[in-house]
Amino acid sequence: MKTLTTILVLLLATIVSSETTEGPLNHCNARIVGGFHADIAEIPFQVSLIRGRGPLCGGSLISNRWVLTAAHCVQSPSQLQVRINSTLGLAHGTVVNVNRPVVHPNYNALTTDYDFALLELKDEIELTDEFYAAELPEQDEPVEDGACLQTSGWGSTENGSGSEDLLVTYVPVISWNQCRKNYRKAHAITERMICAGYADGGVDACQGDSGGPLVDGRKLVGVVSFGTGCGKAGLPGVYAKVSAVRDWIAFVSEGENDSEESEE
Repeated sequence: MKTLTTILVLLLATIVSSETTEGPLNHCNARIVGGFHADIAEIPFQVSLIRGRGPLCGGSLISNRWVLTAAHCVQSPSQLQVRINSTLGLAHGTVVNVNRPVVHPNYNALTTDYDFALLELKDEIELTDEFYAAELPEQDEPVEDGACLQTSGWGSTENGSGSEDLLVTYVPVISWNQCRKNYRKAHAITERMICAGYADGGVDACQGDSGGPLVDGRKLVGVVSFGTGCGKAGLPGVYAKVSAVRDWIAFVSEGENDSEESEE
């Protein structure tokens, strides 16, 4: 996640946002450079994927047993764990083992199309009114061009290192046709993708944020997927579009559970 590189400027940005909006910055018009710190209580469904001591990716709780992340994050699923309910990506909260990953059957590592994976947790998570899962859109629910959406994670900052604290920023959705023009032959933008960012760059998700949420309030609109660089002008972040695979998510996370219960 892009962020300012000094504590002083981060504090100033926080003060400005608190004076111009109610609570954390929540309007794309009130722009800041990069991201700002957030407490996990503001995004309780955000999780960190870890392997050993190192951070890997982000993800989103979508139920008490399932996490949605990017397929490219789980190509080596051994010893994969999920840290939940922590502002720090590598400390505190609760670490839960992954029972199994389910990568979308149409995922293409070369084109990054269908960049979705579901992680079944070994232990059920107790959800509450304060610690809730992300809501999901309907199948093929459209995403409005210009919509101001929130993305978050512990990924790379301007100095190239990951952030210890959870960082958040807001990005506007750009039209699918415009995104195709921007990327041209560099990368095919499919109908399973959403693009979001500013024409002049500067605000974006980055390495380490992959798999994390792009949300409209509590609704999970996208999954951080890829981009050319981070925050480059004319090259917005690309997110896997959740509504494009809503039926698949239901089949895996709800349908298979129902069938297993009936067999018992």
